[in-house]
Amino acid sequence: MLGQGLISRRREPDQIERVAATVLAAGRLALGAGLWLAPGLSLRAFGFGDASAQSVTLTRIAATRDLILGAWQLCSLSERRELHRATVAVAVADAGDTLVFALALGSTQTRGAGLRGLPAAAPAAALGGWLATRLRG
Repeated sequence: MLGQGLISRRREPDQIERVAATVLAAGRLALGAGLWLAPGLSLRAFGFGDASAQSVTLTRIAATRDLILGAWQLCSLSERRELHRATVAVAVADAGDTLVFALALGSTQTRGAGLRGLPAAAPAAALGGWLATRLRG
């Protein structure tokens, strides 16, 4: 108990927290860059098939969100409270993605996307939730 209190009062994140946040941010930035720069290829890689103008627009909206969240998390690595805020946002976004991919499993048209996206989104949400809990305080 005493040790937990000391951890939560530190101003800077520890090495484990920085590594976890960096992994989450790097993955999010890589995904966002791929979605933004190659939306058609990204959609096919996720199992959505050929890209329409509408799907490219939505893909780039998601990409922008990922780029902003990843950059926010990276910029927050030195300050515990701000890293906590960024990590909560990242974990909530990943939980939402997990839900979307889980729902995609229910349709034959989107099952492939669910099968490809869920194994990435669920662990990211879990890691983000764990890190947000660890940083709280």
